[in-house]
Amino acid sequence: MTDRGGDTSLVVARDCSPIRISGREEDEWLRRLARAAKPAELLLHIGKGGDAKDEEPIASFDSTSGTWWAGRYIGEVQFEGRTLRLEPRFGMPALMRWLATIWGVRVIDSKGRFEQQRIWLWLVIAHLWAGQLIAAAKHGLPHRRIDSVHSGRALRGRLLTRETALSRAARDDRLVSLTRIRVVDPVIGGILLAAFERLTAALGAHGTANYWLPDRAKTVIDDLRAALGSRASLQAKLGHAEGRYSPMTETYRSVVDLSLSILARQPRVAASAGEAKAFGVLLDMAEIWELYIAKLLQVGVPGLHVRHTGRVSHHFRWLLYSTDGTDTFGSLRPDILILDHRDRCLAIADAKYKTTRISADNRTGVIRDDLYQLTAYLAGFAEPPSRLDAFLIYPSDGDGQVARHLLSRNPWKVASAPGQNLWFLSVDCEPDAGVTDLSEAEQSTIRVIRSAIGQTA
Repeated sequence: MTDRGGDTSLVVARDCSPIRISGREEDEWLRRLARAAKPAELLLHIGKGGDAKDEEPIASFDSTSGTWWAGRYIGEVQFEGRTLRLEPRFGMPALMRWLATIWGVRVIDSKGRFEQQRIWLWLVIAHLWAGQLIAAAKHGLPHRRIDSVHSGRALRGRLLTRETALSRAARDDRLVSLTRIRVVDPVIGGILLAAFERLTAALGAHGTANYWLPDRAKTVIDDLRAALGSRASLQAKLGHAEGRYSPMTETYRSVVDLSLSILARQPRVAASAGEAKAFGVLLDMAEIWELYIAKLLQVGVPGLHVRHTGRVSHHFRWLLYSTDGTDTFGSLRPDILILDHRDRCLAIADAKYKTTRISADNRTGVIRDDLYQLTAYLAGFAEPPSRLDAFLIYPSDGDGQVARHLLSRNPWKVASAPGQNLWFLSVDCEPDAGVTDLSEAEQSTIRVIRSAIGQTA
């Protein structure tokens, strides 16, 4: 629990951790907040597939222990004149490490500022957005080619014979030709400028204007403004249309997705006292953890196809088929599939951003539904007599059952199918490790997975 600094209007907790409250009034306020706050209305998604998985409340009360617990979200929510701030339980450096791994860029330059500012979450988002913008603009602005008609004494591109003949008939000896010119894509550029203005509105009043924007990103913004003019961002705000991508603009897809999410979740002012609506912005740590693990495996198992499937909307594998083959039941969508070059499934991975500590309502540390889910995946994807391995991957927790009991006894055999194995893994985070280099903890996890699926280093 972070110190409130004497601010009675601020309640601070960490995700998936107890919330310390100061009295009955605060307890009743939390109860009203838990009923009023809808995470789906407050979430800012950082990846494709915007629907939250297994949405849980922002906070819940454990009647057995008489304790309030925060959910898996981080961010700030304002309600009835008070603010609930939810910080990452593994600390800001760990969160920055995971985001840097997801995007392949460093998203923070200094330490300490986030905890000191009431705008810490938007600073995280702004650094993330700026890093993505710089990576996208590595080879230039988002250009596309358009047709342009040229009239002059020199030929440019393809001669337009009819138009030239009409020009000559009017005693104009100029040639009319069609050429393709390169321009900045107005939809993509407008979305980026609109997101920049939204971030500036959230952060600009705190200290030096645009202090969060690196020099390279400032250059990109200035160039976009020069190319598109001042109204491009306004049109993007009104339309919110996603641009079409070409080989020239494909690198901008991720930062455009993030920009659209920022535009959909604009910073809001605190609700007035007594208003029964919660305002704020949240990040889903389960989404961040899942994207981080998927990226870690994509880097760590070269030569194999790592498919991130957990947030797709379509169904591609079923647990049950009707006898006549006309119906299916029980959609199977693991977080991550590891496939060989023939698209044969070698392993299944599920990223679980959960604690595995024994508690009154979780006497084994691992949620039983997670075990049922993974064994269902093994049953649905197995191709006997081939072996199939599944991995439950948690963030490291020294007091949890994965680290203390389950990990040392890997792999765990499925009772009815000896060729199917379930592994419990935990990944520690080393915030000071390089952005593009795997840390020792990450390498250790990758070695276990590669060994299980028979891939040598």
